[in-house]
Amino acid sequence: MPRTSKASGTTKRAGAAKKKNPARKKSRVKGPAKKKAHPKTQKPQKKTAAVAARAAQARRKKRLRAIELYERALAALQRRDLMVAANRFQKVIRDFPEERELHERSRRYLKVCERHQIPALAPKTLEERVYAATLALNTGSEQEALQHLEAALAEAPDNEQVQYMLAVARAAAGDESVAVTHLHRAIELNPDNRFLARHEASFDVLHDHEAFQQMLASPPSNGPGKVPERKA
Repeated sequence: MPRTSKASGTTKRAGAAKKKNPARKKSRVKGPAKKKAHPKTQKPQKKTAAVAARAAQARRKKRLRAIELYERALAALQRRDLMVAANRFQKVIRDFPEERELHERSRRYLKVCERHQIPALAPKTLEERVYAATLALNTGSEQEALQHLEAALAEAPDNEQVQYMLAVARAAAGDESVAVTHLHRAIELNPDNRFLARHEASFDVLHDHEAFQQMLASPPSNGPGKVPERKA
């Protein structure tokens, strides 16, 4: 009889062990259900990829505009239209600061324009005055540049390029407060000048000015130069 009780006890324990196994298998089955949350984690990645794709497309479009302008400048140079060519090369340098390779080529051709420029009468048109001021700044003649730009300002006080060039010339001449005033007006006339000013080496002397720092900050939603929304 004792042997029989031991066997029956062993049988009960084995049966209990067998009953525990299904419970363990059920706990393992619950594992794959957690993978449902995985696709949600991919949404921010998709948004980030979309933003990066739009930014890359914008850069490509801007580069194409820079190349087109550069090619138009070359065409003007081949026609011996030196003033138009020089203005376009200057615009490549001024409006596309990230295109360093085009900058080098544009500066090289600007020197060609300067060498072949025929000494002539004093500039008469607005374009001629801005061009003459640009040449003077390139040679370090700030006062000569200011003379041309002040004449251009009298002719077109609301020309954003004249205001911007006056800011550059005044900064180069050491008139920092006047330079800040002209730059502020240039940004009011064309908010894109804010981005150009951030990369303008001539404005390094203005970095300690609080007004200059405020101008280069992101504009408010209803700031100057921003077109108000039309009401329905």
